[in-house]
Amino acid sequence: MRHTSEKALSPFASWSPGRGLKPEIVHVRFNVTIDKTVNSAFLGSPNLDEWLSSRSIEQIVLAGVQTNMCVESTARMGADLGYSVVVALDATYTFDLKYQGRLFTADDISLATAAR
Repeated sequence: MRHTSEKALSPFASWSPGRGLKPEIVHVRFNVTIDKTVNSAFLGSPNLDEWLSSRSIEQIVLAGVQTNMCVESTARMGADLGYSVVVALDATYTFDLKYQGRLFTADDISLATAAR
């Protein structure tokens, strides 16, 4: 999955080096790359559901950034579409967030995801 933000200052903007693959996996050959501009990978291009279905894939294992946004959205949508979904929490990442003046740590957010 490759997220492209439509926000000019985002680290995931199309021109940003933050959008690139990590050096550790640049050499990996992928069967498909899903480009998306929203949280769920199921709303990207090419169509992930069609790609998985055409290969009789019934289970997906998710990892990535941002645990409480893209990973959770993809997990929920995948489950709604009938996939068995596993979230590899130790292979996800999020960051501290403030809401109504309260700080939620990345660890708190990840724990909330795990409590689903």
